[in-house]
This record gives sequence, structure tokens and C-alpha cells, in this order.
Amino acid sequence: MATNTTRRVWTQRIVALVVALAGVPFLVAVGAIAEDAPIREGETAPRTVRADQLIRIVDVEATDEARRTARESVRPREVFDDEAQAATIAQVREVFAAVRNAREPEAVPAPPAPAPSPGASPGPPPKPELREPARADQLAELRASLPFLSDEARAALVELSDAQLEQLENETVSVAQQLARLRITEDELEDTLDEQLRVELAVRNFPGETGRLVVEPLIRGVMQPTVKVDPDLTAAARDEAAEAVGEVVRTWRPNEPIVVEGESVDAIQMEALRQRGLEGTDPRTALLRAFGAMALVAVVVATYLRMMQPRVWRSGRKVLLLSALVAGYSLLITGAGFLTEVAGSSWWYAVPAGALAMLSAILIAPVVGIATMLPSVALVLVVTPQSTAVAVFVAAAVLVSVPLVTKLGSRGDLRTAVLRAGTSYPVLAVVSVAVFGPRERLGLVALAALVNGILTAVLVQGMLPFVETWFRLPTVTALLDLADRNHPLLRELEQKALGSYNHSVMVAALVERACRRIGANGLLGSVAALYHDIGKVRQPHFFIENQQGIANPHDDLEPEVSAVIIQNHVVDGVEMAREYRLPPEVVAAIGSHHGTMIVTYFYRQALDRAEGDIREVDVDHFRYKGTKPRSKEAAVLLMADCCEAATRAMAMDRGTLPRDEIEGTVDRLIQERIDDGQFDECDLTFAEMSACRDSIVEALVGIYHPRIAYPEASRDSEADAVPSEHAGS
Repeated sequence: MATNTTRRVWTQRIVALVVALAGVPFLVAVGAIAEDAPIREGETAPRTVRADQLIRIVDVEATDEARRTARESVRPREVFDDEAQAATIAQVREVFAAVRNAREPEAVPAPPAPAPSPGASPGPPPKPELREPARADQLAELRASLPFLSDEARAALVELSDAQLEQLENETVSVAQQLARLRITEDELEDTLDEQLRVELAVRNFPGETGRLVVEPLIRGVMQPTVKVDPDLTAAARDEAAEAVGEVVRTWRPNEPIVVEGESVDAIQMEALRQRGLEGTDPRTALLRAFGAMALVAVVVATYLRMMQPRVWRSGRKVLLLSALVAGYSLLITGAGFLTEVAGSSWWYAVPAGALAMLSAILIAPVVGIATMLPSVALVLVVTPQSTAVAVFVAAAVLVSVPLVTKLGSRGDLRTAVLRAGTSYPVLAVVSVAVFGPRERLGLVALAALVNGILTAVLVQGMLPFVETWFRLPTVTALLDLADRNHPLLRELEQKALGSYNHSVMVAALVERACRRIGANGLLGSVAALYHDIGKVRQPHFFIENQQGIANPHDDLEPEVSAVIIQNHVVDGVEMAREYRLPPEVVAAIGSHHGTMIVTYFYRQALDRAEGDIREVDVDHFRYKGTKPRSKEAAVLLMADCCEAATRAMAMDRGTLPRDEIEGTVDRLIQERIDDGQFDECDLTFAEMSACRDSIVEALVGIYHPRIAYPEASRDSEADAVPSEHAGS
């Protein structure tokens, strides 16, 4: 039996592990494929992605281009070229020097003087004659030295007198100086000369046509730009202009599309997606990431349950249920992912992590509800790695939700708890976003959290009855339903075996009181006590408490047969409990409420018939075919059942029992079961057993305490019909 139970528990644990390590990552990966297809730069976007918060990306390429444009827009920095100005004047003077040189008279040797007479002293040598060069020679020389002038201009220069030539030179130098004072760039040189020469030639007095023929071509030939580019100043100005250009930033506000389905994705959009983790996930990456997260969570949670919650760990159903709840939570996250694709990232706050926590706390244990914070946060971070605020909200929702459902007394308490949790979620969400996220969307976040509260209430109240029934868990609400006296099994017990029903009600009171004293589950113990004798409905009249007014049928039966009939009420009770899908804890308590004790009355009867020869009587035949208690509640039920039955039998004739007699009976019955090893398989300590003994004694003394007899009512005195206030009840 133990081997089969162990095998079943390990099978359930393995299934839970498979669900956690394969099912949950698979669901996350499927969601990633459906809603989070990878987006690649240069390709068309497979889906529209909206910003989950304010995103600012520096466009490096555009920034460089803007700065390059700013540099190019700066004109070269120019300064006056003093050397160019002096060179222009010098060249003008050189031209006129060449003209004068061509006009310079030539020295012609004088003819030799006649020989002096003999004896006469020689006279002075003859002086050379100065002769003006021939016109042709002048023109030839000017043609060689001034090739840029026309023949007509050179001829005009030859014809000028010295005074006219000097006048022309002075006017030409004056024109050159006037132009040299102007700011003339290389690009402006021709236009400036055209304009200024036209004016100068018109206002100045040049000899003859020399202005047109000589001055204009001369100035055009020698004039240079009066300014030059300063490379240092230019470079500094361009650097300053580039530095003045700020970074080119592309901005996306919350819920604004970053990329649009069907449009090409550029580098900046890709960078924005990467910054917020919105670029999509490769299915294999999503699967591996979810697998890694769930593997870590599974190890931590399993270790915690095994070390700190052994009762939960020993229940394969609860481990499997926890895994199934996490899988359901992953489905909700996948659904929230689809919603955020349409309505924006604020709707991540609609993920009902509180529902997972509350269901785990109610169905398994409050500490397990707190432990669900690990998978809740891990899965959120897997699907939204950048959403710190969402992860903080999920953790806070778990921590707030669990304490609200730890002390439920009715389904009304459950409704109140989920209402309180739901109203707290908007506050938690707003605080989380205000501290860890962008504040532009607080209103939408609060709305999503309010929807979260409504969804949590619907899920918890809607799923709880189905999960309780499917997994047959002894939750508070399930036990409260089972404690309802209108349950079909209790109605049948009351109708067919009223004595057994009354006994069960009394035992339930004893068990609940004792369980509460030792910190066990009083409600579970009470419900187990109510149902522990349901097997008696199949043969109710074979049990002494149901034999009012009839003969005892055991008087006509062999002890061995009677023992089997008595024993069968345990087997029948387990069968009926399973048929009605009672929680396994209740079924186990029914099967162990007599342990493997001997049916003492019929065993002794068989010994009497065998004249005391124990070899003639098979003691194992007279033992109950149930199991020994494996929980504190079942152990308390075993004690309370035998003690209540024994004291009831003792009180049938006398009506009341003194305290010392009750204590002696309780001590004897408990010690017999200790000696028989009935408590060897449960974790009930001797201190707890002593506390249970005291609780049972106190309760039985309260029931069977001595009473003052009511006087017979007098027909003549109405006052005598009223019992004394000091009379027992």
C-alpha cells in the first residue's frame, strides 16, 4: 500500500515537473511566435510595435550629416592681403618704368675730332650725342616688355609726351590704389573690375584714349584679389558651427508606433526596439529562456517544499496542482501579450498574478501562495525583460493578496478578500510606475490594474469550486460545503443511522476543539469526524447506537461474522467517500479512524468460546482492515471516536459520570492505542497527545457532568414548572 502511494506521489511530481519545464516554456514560446515575431533591420516589419514608454534614440548618422552641413555652410574666413596690394602698385610702376625705358634717348658716339696740328695740345674728346630712339624701335621694345597691351595701346604710349606719360602713370597708380583698398575676392575680381574701371575711366582725365587702351588692360592684368582665406580662422569657425549643432534625437512617446507592419525598418528604429527589448524573440531563444527560468524556479520551490513544507511535498496532488496553476498563469501572460500588442504595454498590469497567489494559498497553503511570487515574477521578466515596474507590481500584488485569504470562514469572506485585493491593485500599479517607469500613462495603468482586480475576482471565485472538486482538496470553502448538514451523505446517515449521526456530531466537536489546541486543521478534523461513520448506513442496525427498540442481531451470529460486519463499516465508508469524491485527507481519516485495532468485544467473545486458548483464535481476523493515522487530524479523530463511544456507553445507565472516571477511561483508551502502535505513522508528539487528551476530557466532562434533577412540575403552581436557574443542562 505504501509502495503504491509512494509510486503515485512520484508520478504526480514527475508530471508536475514536465508541466513546469516543458509545458510552461512551450506556452511562452508559442506566445512569442504569435505575438513577438523577430524584427530585423532593413526588412519589412511583420507587426506593428508601439513604445511602452518614452524612447529617445540619438541618430549618429543624421547628427554627423547635420554637423557636416554646418561646417560646409560656413564661408571661408578672409583677411586683407597686404602683399597683394603692394604687388599690384609695384607692377603698375614697373609697366611705366618699361615705357620710360623704351622712350629713353640713346647715346650716339660723336665723330672723331680732327688730328691736332703738330705741337698743339689735344682738345677735349667729343661728347656723345643723345638721340631719341626711333618709333619703330620703341614699339619693338614695348612689344617685348608689355605683351598684354595691344599695338594700338603701345603706339599711344609712344606718342605721349613725358608730361602726359607722368600724368598717365599717376592716374593709373591712383586707380590701382583705389581698387586695392576695396575688399575683392577672387570670385568677385572680374565683376568688381568691370564696375570700378567703368567708373574710374569715366571720372578721371587720361590723355587721349590711354584710359581705354592702356589703363584698363593694365589694371586688369596686374590687379589681384585684395583678400585671402585664413585657414586657421576658417577651421575655427567651422568647428564652432559644428559644435553648435546638437544631437539629432528621434523620439517615440508611449503608445506611439515605433515600426508599422509592412514598412521597412531602419537602423534607428531597430535601436529603439533593442533598447526596450521589443525587437522580438527567436522561438528557440524564448523557449530556452523560459526553460532556464522555470528550471531555476522549480529547483528553488521544490527544495523549499521538501525542506519547509513536507506535508505539501508529500501530497503529489498539491505539487501537480501548483504546476498546473503556474501553467494557467503562463496562458494568461500570453493572452496579456496579445492585448498589449493592440492596446499598449500598460495592459501588462492586467496580468492577474494575485489570482495565482490566492488560489495557491487557498488550495495548498498560504506560504505556497507567497512562493508563487517566484514563477510570477520570473515569467513576467521572461516576456518583458525591460519592464521592471511590471515585475515590482506583480511581486507586490502577490504579497498583498495572500494574507487576505489566510483566514477564510465562509465564501462571503472570500468575496470580501478578493474585493479588497482588487481595490488595492490600482494603487500598487500607480506606485510601481511612479517609481520604476514613465509617468505619462498612470491613468491607463490604473485602469489596467482595476481590470486585473475584476479578473482576479472572477478567476478565484469561478475556478475555486471546480479545482477543489477536480483535485479533491480540503480547502476551507470545500470543507465548509462538506460541513453542511444537507450534504447527501450526512442526510443519509441521519435518516438511516440516527444514533451514528449524533455520535459523529459529538465526535466532530471533540476533534475540532482538540485540533485547534495543538495547531492542527480543526475544520478538516471536524469534517472528517462528521463523515467517519458513513459506512454504517449500509448495515445500521448492527451497531449498538442504532438498535433502539430492536434486538441485537449479533446475538444470533458467530463472533467472527460479527467482527467482519463491524469492520466493514470502515471499508464501506472509504468506498462511499470516494464515490462522492470527498478529499483524500477525509477519506484517509475515515479509513484510519479505528486504525488496525482489534474489535475487542467479539475477540473476547471468541476467546471465551475457545475457553481462553488464544491459539484457537486468529487475532488478525478481528483487527480492523484500515490504516494507521498518518495525519494529526486523523490521529485526533481516532482518540476522540473511541473516547466518546466509551463514555457514552458508560453513561447510558447512570446519565452522568464523575471527572476521575472520565479521565481514567480516556487515559486507558489512549494508552491502549499507543501500546498497539496506532500512532507510529503520524507526526503527533507526546506533548500534543497530552494536549488532545486534556481537551477531550474537558469536553466530555462538560457533556456528562453531574446534574441536579428537575423537580416534578406541580399542577397547582405555575412557578414550580420553571426549573431552577442553578439546575444543570
